[in-house]
Amino acid sequence: MHTAGGPGCNWTDERPWGCRRALCRGPEGVRRRAPPVAYRRRRGFSVVELLVVMAILGILAALAYPSYQEQVRSGRRATAKAELMRLAQWMERIYTETGCYNPGEDNICGGADDAPPAIATSADGYAMSFAGPVSADAFILQATPTGAQAGDGVLQIDALGRKFWDEAGDDGTGAGADAVGLMAPDPDPQDLNWVRG
Repeated sequence: MHTAGGPGCNWTDERPWGCRRALCRGPEGVRRRAPPVAYRRRRGFSVVELLVVMAILGILAALAYPSYQEQVRSGRRATAKAELMRLAQWMERIYTETGCYNPGEDNICGGADDAPPAIATSADGYAMSFAGPVSADAFILQATPTGAQAGDGVLQIDALGRKFWDEAGDDGTGAGADAVGLMAPDPDPQDLNWVRG
């Protein structure tokens, strides 16, 4: 019978032909089975296992990425809506202080220098501006999508608090309309809502 470390049976070396698993003794003299060679040599992952994992990760990424992009677009749209609301409140404060939405630099309504106030703000992915002229008693604020938000549809709010979102990109009145959104004589009722997104 062979013992560990003795001639013919060593735990660290390959088993010679004369050493049977059941007859090898460990360092303490206790009989132990030597692990099969196949189990001692196996380390790491096979190429097939790695390819399967890569395929699963690719499928998960393909499913998750479009959802992630839509959430980012929705977040930018929400920021633009909040900015339009803030600007509308700012316009109402101007009206409360001066009596009109376009007081000019002298803060007097009906003067020769009447002009809309300058908008010095923007939201990520949107350009803020006035849609059309600002009169003494009416305005329309507009957020036009740019960059990654392009194609998301124009957002608008007017002095009456009406909100408009041209989600379909048809100017809110059908294809080929001259006026956009709240400036149109008869905007699409479906577009007079921000809640959809």
